[in-house]
Amino acid sequence: MDLQQLRELFGRLEKLTGVRDIAYHRIEGGRLNPVLKTHTDILGVEKWKSVHAQNPVYIERDRLLRELVRDPRPITVQDVKNDPRSAEEFFLFGIDSILILPVTENAAVKGIVVVASIGQLHEFTDEEVREAQRLVEGYREIFRA
Repeated sequence: MDLQQLRELFGRLEKLTGVRDIAYHRIEGGRLNPVLKTHTDILGVEKWKSVHAQNPVYIERDRLLRELVRDPRPITVQDVKNDPRSAEEFFLFGIDSILILPVTENAAVKGIVVVASIGQLHEFTDEEVREAQRLVEGYREIFRA
């Protein structure tokens, strides 16, 4: 995987949304496997990966991820604290609002790009969501490596 291009994608997503915390997870073995995250002021990358290792996120146990795998499309949770679909992990990482973008290959979800607003709510607009998904699609090749 070309991490430099992944960082470039993250930068473009940050510019689009104004949200600084962006991550990519591969889906392997029925769970999320963290690859890269930006702006890890509170958690360093290794600590972020370690927390995920200690608290694995299984697709089968997560309502939003099950929905995403069944119907690959962007999912937003505008207010994590007041949305019943919110996963425990959102609270663990202090997420207030989240945009989850599927990375697909042959119509199967192989990973997710997560744009997570931490410390304040963010209202993801329809335009932001559409453009964010277009950006992810435009970088499709980096996820295959």
